[in-house]
Amino acid sequence: MVLARLYEQDVPLKTFRVILVDNGSSPSLEPMAKSYSSKLPLTYVRLADDLSRAAARNRGLAEVVEPNVLFLDGDTLADFDLIRQHLETLEDSQVVVSIGARRDPRRRSLFDQAPIEHGDYKSFAALQVEASEDARVSSVTLPAIQANFDKIGYRFFFTSNVAMRTDAATVVGGFNEELTGWGLEDLEFGFRVQEHLRDGEVMRWSPRAGSMHVPHLRDFGRNLGEIRSNQTLLLNTYKSFHWEGHWNAPPSVECLRILILERIAERLQGRTLVRSQDLMEVERWVERDRSRNSWLLSTGHIEGWDTAPTGYRSVLSDWRDPVVPSFCGTELPSGDSSVANVINLDIWRVLPWLHVSELLSEALRVGEAACFVATAQHDAEFADLEADKSPGVQNSCFVRDAEWLADGIGELGYTQETLRTPSAIAVRVTKARSL
Repeated sequence: MVLARLYEQDVPLKTFRVILVDNGSSPSLEPMAKSYSSKLPLTYVRLADDLSRAAARNRGLAEVVEPNVLFLDGDTLADFDLIRQHLETLEDSQVVVSIGARRDPRRRSLFDQAPIEHGDYKSFAALQVEASEDARVSSVTLPAIQANFDKIGYRFFFTSNVAMRTDAATVVGGFNEELTGWGLEDLEFGFRVQEHLRDGEVMRWSPRAGSMHVPHLRDFGRNLGEIRSNQTLLLNTYKSFHWEGHWNAPPSVECLRILILERIAERLQGRTLVRSQDLMEVERWVERDRSRNSWLLSTGHIEGWDTAPTGYRSVLSDWRDPVVPSFCGTELPSGDSSVANVINLDIWRVLPWLHVSELLSEALRVGEAACFVATAQHDAEFADLEADKSPGVQNSCFVRDAEWLADGIGELGYTQETLRTPSAIAVRVTKARSL
């Protein structure tokens, strides 16, 4: 079906060449390839073993001599104008990547397809019309994401349907073959492509370059295990908040989290946080058990805090330094109960509440206690980005944030305690449930 759709494209067949990578399938795809060789310009590549998705794509990429390359999955049916739509997008010399859309229809409908009129869903079929749309559309079309697509486009870089300059794919080394199994290998590839873009070059969302996903069942239990394994590798490779797992937040919220943290990093530019007397008091109060290491996550560098050695200090402002961890704390490369405390210094205050919930859960998985610190210094440095400037608000932002967090944690039933100083407040949470 995939080859049939490519044969029916509305551009001359001499416009493109198909490279069919047979990743160890049984039976072989060679007979099918031969049946189309007289219809389509086609190169058949048979891999003896079932390689990873990344390795198979690299084998196909190595065969490309054309200036542009389109990646299509074997379960993706191209719309009849797919190639033309991608080529028209890439006619703009500044566009390096054209990200196409993919619909997911049901295998069958309970009724004939029905249009949706004025939001009135009168049949199951009408509901299916909307359910079949590309799941990324609601996120990628948000104004904030469109305005920052040059920074966040890689989060939508699914190689089920994406076209790009061939040299942009090869200059970054193709797909990362250390990522085996299902998931993240295409987003990580897109991240490296995005980081390599020169001034003025962009990725572009091309919803008119459409395709359809052939419905089939998946072993999501296996997929989840593989994506977790790939994510662990990326956490250890990049040491960056970009690759922390967020299983409860929708894609739009996840993208906004990344944009917020990058904005903080840009603002701080490696600055050092002041280790005030109040902050030293917080440190002494938190680190009661000094026999074990703690994770310290902060927006910038901070002196002292000797219970957090190198490797356990996460600094957002240095996220481009591959040596320095720059996590926000929702996913940490540490085992269960492997440290005494996980201290989150101000980072939690800028994140959506879904991620704050994940911060708490992950901190209590990794550490014996979670500590959330809010400082007046953070208020001063980010005052111009603070949205709440309502008249009549008496408390400083760091006070209100800490009180909100303490109230929320109390409602969850965890045991907690609070330390208040003139310029910092710390909320310490333990795994024990309050009675």
